[in-house]
Amino acid sequence: MTEDEDFIAQAFERVRREAQRRNGRVPDLNNRDAFRRTTPRPIGDRANGGNGGGGGVDKRRRGRPTGPDGRYKPYVRSAEPLGAILNREIRSRGWSRDIAAGWVTSHWAELVGPKIAQHTKVEMIKDKKLFITCDSTAWATNLRMMQKQILQVIAEKVGPDVIAELRIFGPQAPSWRKGPLHVKGRGPRDTYG
Repeated sequence: MTEDEDFIAQAFERVRREAQRRNGRVPDLNNRDAFRRTTPRPIGDRANGGNGGGGGVDKRRRGRPTGPDGRYKPYVRSAEPLGAILNREIRSRGWSRDIAAGWVTSHWAELVGPKIAQHTKVEMIKDKKLFITCDSTAWATNLRMMQKQILQVIAEKVGPDVIAELRIFGPQAPSWRKGPLHVKGRGPRDTYG
C-alpha cells in the first residue's frame, strides 16, 4: 500500500468513527443501496418534499393510474399526427397550389429526367405558367415538342390545376448596349453579315 492509499484509508476510518460516535449509520461502501433513504419521509413535511397539507394523506398521483381491478388503464393518445395538422393548415390557408408549384420546381429532374434537366432550368411559376430556360435553341425546340407529355406528368404528380402552360425560352443573346467600351449609335452592323 502506498502512502497516498494509506492516507485515504485513515481518512475513511476517521469518518466512520465519527459517524458511530454520533449514533449514525455507517454506510457499507460495498453495498449498492448504502446511500438510499431507509426511513420514509413524513407526509406533511414541506422541507422534505411533502405536499404540506398536514392531513397525513399524500394526495400526489404517482405512476400510471389503475382501474378498479388494479390493472393499468390504457393510455389514450389525444395528439393528432403532425402530417394531419400540417395538411389541415395548408388547406385552410390556401397554400396547396403554391406548395405543389414549389414541388415541381424542386423535383424538376425527377419529372423530366436527368438528361433534360441538365440542359434546362425552371425560372419561375406565375399564373399557372411554368417559365423554363434552356441551354440552347435546339433544347428549347425539343422541349416545346415534348410540352404535352411534360404537362401530363406534372398533372399526374401534383394535380391538374397547378401548371396549365409551359413557357420555354432559349438562351439570352448578349447585349451590345452595355459595357465600358460602349459607343453610341446603331451598334455593330456588318458583324453578322
